Amino acid sequence: MPSPEFRSTSRPPEIDLAIALRRATAGIHAEIEHLPLMSRLTSETVTLDDYRYYLRAILAIHAPLEQTLYARLDASVNERLGVRPKLPALLNDLDEQGLKYNVAALTVTPAIALPNDLSATIGGLYVLEGATLGGRTIARHLRRLIGEPLGSTRFLDFHGQQTSASWKAFTGALNTLTAQHTLVPDRVIAGALAVFDHVYKRLELSGGA
Repeated sequence: MPSPEFRSTSRPPEIDLAIALRRATAGIHAEIEHLPLMSRLTSETVTLDDYRYYLRAILAIHAPLEQTLYARLDASVNERLGVRPKLPALLNDLDEQGLKYNVAALTVTPAIALPNDLSATIGGLYVLEGATLGGRTIARHLRRLIGEPLGSTRFLDFHGQQTSASWKAFTGALNTLTAQHTLVPDRVIAGALAVFDHVYKRLELSGGA
């Protein structure tokens, strides 16, 4: 039988929301990585045209999605999460490649039918922030194979050398907000899965066979 001291100090562990999200989204994340567009981007035969095609495809997905999520996020939560929009970096990459776009038309397009609450919204932001981890790896891969014509890859390598630190700060904030009961874990996970599913379907349509 546990001692009185043990019974008085023992508490059920708080959920690690970052780990729960990773586990819940692992399947759809792997499916996205194996889509034709992403497979070409990470292959040893990737070309500059493949990268340019990716930029066009991801702009049509990212611009309205980012606008939807950030419009729902108040300044105090934004500051705690340490997140900032990535669209300017993506537009910079498009400009470097001489690619034309109409961002005004993209951002007014409804992105996704996502419940308008903080937990679901932050679940969506988890997807956008998590993409910076793989993005840095892909940027290194492209630099090795394509070289200087690739440009700065500001979108893929958004946080640069601070990628790991930024991710650690973001996931730490997730867990703090959960411990403070600001977030509902199940709704955060549902939001992340909804955004992953949205990204998968759009990339599938964009990627060809």
